[in-house]
Amino acid sequence: MLIRLFCLAFLCCSFALHAAPPVRGSIIEDRAARKLTEAGELRYDAGEQEKAIEIWRSVIERYPRSKARFQAHLKLGEHHLTKGNAYEKARAHFEAVASEDNNDGQQRAEATLKMGVCFFEGRHYGQCFKVMRKVIEEFPVAEQVNEAYYYIGLGHFKQGHYGRAIAALEKVGTAVGDKDQNAEKLESGKRFFVKIEDADLAILKKGEAVTVKVSTSEGDEELVKCVPIGRNVRVVLGSIPTRLGKPRPGNGILEVTGTAKVQVDYTDAHTAARAFNVDRKKQVTVVGNALVQVMDGAFAETLRGVVLGKEANVQVSDADRDVSDAADTLKVKVEVLRPKTPLEIEEEKAKLIAEGALHPATPGEKPLPILPGSEPIEAQLEVDPFKVIDTVELTLTEALRKVEEKLIKKSANPPAGENSPAAAPEPKGEDLVKEIEQQQNDGSIHTGLFRGTVPVESAEVVVVGDPRLQAQPGDLIRLSYTDTLNIGAGPRDLATAAKCVEGNLGGVRVTRTEISDAELELKTKLKTASALTQIGTQYRDFGLDEKAKLKYEEALGVCEEVVTRARKIGGSLLEETYMQLWRIYFSMDRLNLAAAMSLRLQREFPESIYLDEAILQQARVAQKSGDFARAIAIYTNLTRLTKSQLRGEGQYGIGECYEAMAKAARGNAEQMYERAFQAYKTVFDKFPESGRVGDAVAKMASFYYQKKDYARAVDVFEKVLSDHPDANFLDVILFNYGRCLFRMNRKAEASKRFNQLIDEFPGSSLAPEAKRISQALTKAGN
Repeated sequence: MLIRLFCLAFLCCSFALHAAPPVRGSIIEDRAARKLTEAGELRYDAGEQEKAIEIWRSVIERYPRSKARFQAHLKLGEHHLTKGNAYEKARAHFEAVASEDNNDGQQRAEATLKMGVCFFEGRHYGQCFKVMRKVIEEFPVAEQVNEAYYYIGLGHFKQGHYGRAIAALEKVGTAVGDKDQNAEKLESGKRFFVKIEDADLAILKKGEAVTVKVSTSEGDEELVKCVPIGRNVRVVLGSIPTRLGKPRPGNGILEVTGTAKVQVDYTDAHTAARAFNVDRKKQVTVVGNALVQVMDGAFAETLRGVVLGKEANVQVSDADRDVSDAADTLKVKVEVLRPKTPLEIEEEKAKLIAEGALHPATPGEKPLPILPGSEPIEAQLEVDPFKVIDTVELTLTEALRKVEEKLIKKSANPPAGENSPAAAPEPKGEDLVKEIEQQQNDGSIHTGLFRGTVPVESAEVVVVGDPRLQAQPGDLIRLSYTDTLNIGAGPRDLATAAKCVEGNLGGVRVTRTEISDAELELKTKLKTASALTQIGTQYRDFGLDEKAKLKYEEALGVCEEVVTRARKIGGSLLEETYMQLWRIYFSMDRLNLAAAMSLRLQREFPESIYLDEAILQQARVAQKSGDFARAIAIYTNLTRLTKSQLRGEGQYGIGECYEAMAKAARGNAEQMYERAFQAYKTVFDKFPESGRVGDAVAKMASFYYQKKDYARAVDVFEKVLSDHPDANFLDVILFNYGRCLFRMNRKAEASKRFNQLIDEFPGSSLAPEAKRISQALTKAGN
């Protein structure tokens, strides 16, 4: 028996050729590449995406042997996936990270997962399932397993396979690695999950729960009901919300503080050693992920600037520093940084080179630009481009949140008539006010928010040792704090910075937003069109055709407005516009326009990364319109693109076309069926990595059934069910599987397969017939 506990934020997607594996980079190269990568992250966080991308690309080019290049690949892939919707570009970077050259298992698991997300976002669900299953099989203890199950569930949902979607989504949150240190920690304010694995739980009845006791070292005690996870009744899962506060046993919420230990007690009724009613205990530590910020005067919004002559408002959020009922304190370091002059930087570089601590730049290397206003700035260069002018150690005091202060004032001085029944607050608000009143009355403060202020003067002369900061316009105010306890493996050094300015930051209102860069404006509109198209598709999937049509037309209007101006700019912008247009046309079933736009994309951008997808869509247009000969020719062209990941899709499309031609044929149907069979077999033989393998094998089995080769059909059916659990047409497979078993006089097994179809695919058109056959078999005693 094993108890596993974890805290989870719960939610219910460059090619390099080497003759030999690359040689491991030196420690110096790794350090330089790592700092460049961090510099790119700072640029990206500051909104300078193009410069960040340039830095990450330079890491890959300048340090091809360094292990830090994989992090740069990850960052570039994440950008293309989330910001640019360039799924092919993103997947190329993730493939580089997932290669066997990378020894970091965590990075490989993340990259493999993201490869699957790229396929999911591109609606290649078969390939998405294949990659996600690879995550589950090759990285069984990685945290990415939960996300893999999540995307498998979403993919099946989008395809209308609701039974398989539920089965996959039921497994989200059940995978926790044995070495996962996060499972030994509880982040205050997050939901606390309890997972129990015990063979005794096999006797649980449907709907039955297991109750465990969760207690804290400070006196809170709650009961948590754990329910079976899906059909695996050997595992049960329960949860309870947590928050900072004084213990109130039995209220359904686990109150903790920064010093608390949380213990789970479970009674193991029967152990492997044949003992009875053995108490099993598990303890976790309460932690908090800290956040440092420079705030406005009301402590409501973060700022990136500090006005000289006023105060800098500092806030740190760290739940594990709330250790008592009183207002706790913590210390932070606040510094004034000033850019070094070019002469000072050169002199410091020369000194470091002379000492051997810094290697001179390779001829031809471009110097990295300095990023003001972000931390840690040292990550950008071997020589820190800033110097410390003034330093103050500031003590921050735990404070109430503004909303709590308002509720306390309101409860202490209620307006006239507020106590009447008609004006009574809602129960949740009333409970909150009562709890805050209790907290205020007993003098306790449990927020984990620590605040303080430090005056910032405009002065050229620094007064050493005084509680004020002396700075000049253009200087940076840097706030530094060490988060000793957190959800990670060790301490984290956190920092943020704000620029010193003259004047006033308050009272600024935006009256007009205007994008001056024409290309940026058009890219923004393209993203709008993409979002509208996706919304329309969601409406269509739910049967809301009229709303879907409106969204598609709105997206088309945006794109048609863009295309005229995009032709003047050309390049990747025009390429993305064409791509978006044919996606909209195809979604609207305007097949001729979709085909024309696909041809234009191929003609004007023959090297486009979207070329294979455009060819695939063009073939599907021809197939959908009944022009099977043309569709087969286009699919065949797709299979010849050796670097395309969609060749398997093309080969499967050829099989579909021949099968459709066989159904429509009168004289030579058998010949067409044979060609379809060979096309599906080619998917299995030549494209084993394709997401269509399971579907192709299922089609092969159906042909065996039609030829009454039941034994071979059964062998293929069993292979599909065991090796390709996400294949399409599983309802058809189960139905034909049952019919084969019936023909082979294995009627009891046939009944099981028909019942499986009814349970897992109740919405299938074959379910009523399967139910009728199952009932007949039951009456016959099978």
